[in-house]
Amino acid sequence: MREQFDKQLARLRQELVAIYTEIDLQLHKAVDSLVEGDKAKAREVKKATRAIDSRCADLEDRAYNLIVLQNPVASDMRLLQFVIYVNFNLARMSNHVRNIAKTTKRCVGREIPRQMLDLLASQAHLVYRVLGTTVEAIVDNDIAEAAELPEFDRPVDDLYKSFYSSFSHLGPDDDIDAVSRVMMAARMLERISDNSVEVGERLVFLLTGSRAELAVLADMDEEELEDLYASQNAAFTMGADKIETVVNQIPEIEVGTSTNPILDDEEIAGNLAQALEMAANAAARAKEEKARRKSQKADDAS
Repeated sequence: MREQFDKQLARLRQELVAIYTEIDLQLHKAVDSLVEGDKAKAREVKKATRAIDSRCADLEDRAYNLIVLQNPVASDMRLLQFVIYVNFNLARMSNHVRNIAKTTKRCVGREIPRQMLDLLASQAHLVYRVLGTTVEAIVDNDIAEAAELPEFDRPVDDLYKSFYSSFSHLGPDDDIDAVSRVMMAARMLERISDNSVEVGERLVFLLTGSRAELAVLADMDEEELEDLYASQNAAFTMGADKIETVVNQIPEIEVGTSTNPILDDEEIAGNLAQALEMAANAAARAKEEKARRKSQKADDAS
């Protein structure tokens, strides 16, 4: 009976990782569809995310059924809580990915600054790193990897703030509706990254039985982190070969302990620098235009 229960728990964990990986892959396609203006690819993403929604609903049902039938305690219960909580976040992430794909349909053929799309693609690369590292932390049951997620998420937030402030004021000749939709896609990316960090926080609870902030854990050394681990059942490591096959679909550059490989990529770094410069120029022009209108209004009033 115990062995059968462990296998059921392990299958839930395997499906969770598989869904997470599928969302990562569909996010790549959604961003590509928007940057490239590819409606066909966007339709594929929308279809795939609806399938992900169904898998999430099924996973939730299976988790609750085990709670009812097995009356779990301790690490068993924490694992089921983890599955249910992460599954909820995955459903939200799937919706965000689908919204990015929907943006493609509404933006194809419209005038969007190329630098804006390049900046969006650069932001996406940072988000991929957050997702890939989260999946790796789940697979490895690794607190140290989870603890680094806020560090990876921070440049995503900073880039989004810069993105928003730079493009929020545009000239009269700009397609404001299309640009606003791309800005919302950037917001979706930022939320996906936040969702993944929240998963990392819940992973720490699963592995330790206590609720600790990731920022606090990031300051601990290896021995201190090792002391935090609580006892785990066999379900935490069952089916490692199946999970490894799924996770191998994630590009290696997007899994690890440093954002440097991404930022060191010449094309990504070049696009990012160019986009930020263009954004700063756009903000300056908008400020000048605002001052001109204010001055014109004052002249008219006098």
